[in-house]
Amino acid sequence: MKKIVVALVIICFTVLAVVGACIGFYIYDNRPDESELPDPTPYLGVWWWDNRIDSTYLDFAESYNVTDIYYYTSNFSQKTTDFIQEANSRCMDVLWLQGEYEWIEDVQSLKERIDGFLEYQESNGYPFKGIHLDIEPHQHPQFEERREELIKAFVALSKEIKDSYPNLWIEYDIPFWLEDEITYGGVTKPAYQFVIDNATRVTVMTYRDEWQKIYDAGKAELEYATSVDKPINFSVETGEEEDVVTFFEEGATYMYEQLALLRKQLPSSCGIAVHHIKSWRELKN
Repeated sequence: MKKIVVALVIICFTVLAVVGACIGFYIYDNRPDESELPDPTPYLGVWWWDNRIDSTYLDFAESYNVTDIYYYTSNFSQKTTDFIQEANSRCMDVLWLQGEYEWIEDVQSLKERIDGFLEYQESNGYPFKGIHLDIEPHQHPQFEERREELIKAFVALSKEIKDSYPNLWIEYDIPFWLEDEITYGGVTKPAYQFVIDNATRVTVMTYRDEWQKIYDAGKAELEYATSVDKPINFSVETGEEEDVVTFFEEGATYMYEQLALLRKQLPSSCGIAVHHIKSWRELKN
């Protein structure tokens, strides 16, 4: 009798083990493929040049999962603090946006502006994440005649800011064509590589209206940024510009389709940024 009971117990445990294994394999085999799992919220930045617009634009930014806002202001006030606090409460970081091509030849004025920024940072309970600089050498009225000189001066600016403020989060916008080879500090290489070296992050103005063209425009910068372990953004234009550089004519639906295709080609270290909040929101469907 005892032998029969023991045999039955062994059989029961064996059956349970087999069933359990089968259930386990079933659960394992039916887990979603890693490629199908939702990604963490990917980086999405936006320029915010007009600080007079109302909070409905923040609603819009939040609805599209914007992660970083480049917020322009020429002075710091309670309004600035309130904006950062509200954006932070919606899980968006805010960077101080500034941009004057004159600083290329007058770095001291930029440093004075940064010193004022740092005073605000120290006294404010809701500080900016860092600084986002939109300094474009080609806006200089003498760029065509002084191209090499001005590009080299831009590189020198980025190096001086890095040396003067080594712990400061600083980002730069750069045009995708900034590939002129220059010699600086005894090293010769494309200008964009120097700027990437000196920045915390760069945003390449890959302003084109089709994902492959956007990708091709920033591919070299992406490869270099990846090699030196620096984050980078590709960016798109939504304002009324020349058709080839903006999604103004094509509209929002087409732009989102192209950005979805672009995102599939980008590593996690590469984000996307949209220029700028007003024209993006007003973009036709």
